[in-house]
Amino acid sequence: MSILACSIGDCTRPIYVKKRGLCQAHYNRWIYAGDTQLPETVPNCRRCGEPNPPRRAKGPVPEYCSKSCQQKTHYEAYKVSGSYQAQLAARRRGPVAVSCKQCGTSFEARSSSRSFCSQRCNNRYMDTNNPIRCSESGCDRGVRAKGLCAMHWRRVARADGREANPAWTEGRKANYHKRRAQKRNTQVEDIRPIDIYERDIWLCGLCLTPVDPDAQYPDPQSASLDHIQPLSLGGTHTYENVQLAHLACNLSKGNRVAA
Repeated sequence: MSILACSIGDCTRPIYVKKRGLCQAHYNRWIYAGDTQLPETVPNCRRCGEPNPPRRAKGPVPEYCSKSCQQKTHYEAYKVSGSYQAQLAARRRGPVAVSCKQCGTSFEARSSSRSFCSQRCNNRYMDTNNPIRCSESGCDRGVRAKGLCAMHWRRVARADGREANPAWTEGRKANYHKRRAQKRNTQVEDIRPIDIYERDIWLCGLCLTPVDPDAQYPDPQSASLDHIQPLSLGGTHTYENVQLAHLACNLSKGNRVAA
């Protein structure tokens, strides 16, 4: 049984589409370019007139000698477009007052098309209006991926090694301690651990010896935030109830009030 060859010129490839009598290569050219023949190359750059690089076996025909010429040409075309003129008009008009779609707060924006005052309000609105909820028991957040909300999806990704754990920064430390206190419905203040360390002049409040500022967790001599009256015993997360302590001293003290 003979295999039919492509009907274009001297092409000997087998037919890919019998109705057209074309091989796969010529059929793809006809689909995407409207012609079975490769378009003629543009010898010189359409912007500066310099010679263009040779055409590759695949991909578009080079019309510019460099990426810089291409970007400048596209930017000039964009400047005369309607969207650019609309942006210029908005800048000349100045900021407009907009009401946040989530919290209702009034704020100033460059365009009235902006709907949220912050990314946090945007995320909360999208989560509230998401009809699909997280599949984890007890979680009522909106789904991000694979039936899980953003929090549970990140937990799985970190456990599988697909996402690295974020750095243990001062902001994360402060949020960790604040969250612990909020779970116990006690008095809470915004406290940065570094502020407490500097207030206590880097002296441990339990053993009264210096704490090395360069020591990092989990070094036993690293700095940690200690609640003088433990949260589990009714203590508060306030400046008066926290102090600097060595990590080892803090763990040794445990759930007790130091004598």
